[in-house]
Amino acid sequence: VPQPAGLPNAPADYQRIFETISEGLIIHDAASFLVVEANPAAAVMHGYDRAAFIGLHPTSFIHPDSHPLLGEYSQTVQAGGRFEALAIHLRRDGSPFYVEVRGTPFECQGRPCLLSVLRDVTARIQAEQELQQQVQTLATLQERQRLAQNLHDAVNQSLFSAGLIAEVLPRLWEQNPAEGRRSLEDLRRLTRGALAEMRGLLAELRPQVLIDSELGDLLRQLGNAFTGRTNIPVAVTVVGQGDLPADVQVAFYRLCQEAFNNIAKHARASQVRLQLQYGAGTVELQICDDGRGFDPDHTPSGHYGLSMMHERAGAVGARLIVKSRPKNGTEIAIHWMESGEERAP
Repeated sequence: VPQPAGLPNAPADYQRIFETISEGLIIHDAASFLVVEANPAAAVMHGYDRAAFIGLHPTSFIHPDSHPLLGEYSQTVQAGGRFEALAIHLRRDGSPFYVEVRGTPFECQGRPCLLSVLRDVTARIQAEQELQQQVQTLATLQERQRLAQNLHDAVNQSLFSAGLIAEVLPRLWEQNPAEGRRSLEDLRRLTRGALAEMRGLLAELRPQVLIDSELGDLLRQLGNAFTGRTNIPVAVTVVGQGDLPADVQVAFYRLCQEAFNNIAKHARASQVRLQLQYGAGTVELQICDDGRGFDPDHTPSGHYGLSMMHERAGAVGARLIVKSRPKNGTEIAIHWMESGEERAP
């Protein structure tokens, strides 16, 4: 077996292992990082013949995105550690591939060197990326199915009811104008609610809308949709103006959405009041209903709405307070301060 140039006087068995092992083996000079020696697998992996590969600097066969790993490699090894990383390498034709790199100090020809062991993991990484893409595609499909279900359940029902009222309204108006006016108001409520539901679903499809729109407008839209769906009037008041960080604005929107869902499911309320108030570096949202209330310290099992609201508020540094008593309605207050003083632990 010919003796590798970089491994003088090595035992024949070691030479044979170095030559035939399937993983790439590269010996770098510790000071310059130049390739002192490489086994055939390392050269073939990068698309070179062995003679052309020896003497190269790693920057010629490592993707620029992975160049910072060279500094980490040197620091780790000099500190006595073993280096491990996932890197992007380049073949001679410029095509990239993924390698797992393990590095350790190594003495060669009486000088300090680095021994790198490379394993081509391109197939594994591509499989993982394809799986991740499939998961994202499935999540997108599930979200579209959810929105389609919401469209069917909420908007379709509202429009169906509105159509029935519109069909009988002319005759009803002739027979009983007062009843006709009430039906006309129901028709207005249903169509306004259906429009708000549609805008809400479009916002779900285009999340940027939740960031670019005024929070007050978004909350009015939620209120109109809630009224159209439940026939419970919502009075919305906005005091002042302000700009919120994107994550805080989306959190306030979701918290209001969840509060309305809880009211519709559990409160048996006849009206809801919502007030959004901006201050100097603060914003507070209050949602009050006149429903049957509950004991916040004894939430029935299986009802996770409040705990999820607390988690969502805490995630953006907001404080959520719930006040309620049986038969005395519920008040939810969400307070956020720009300084972060109200951040939940």
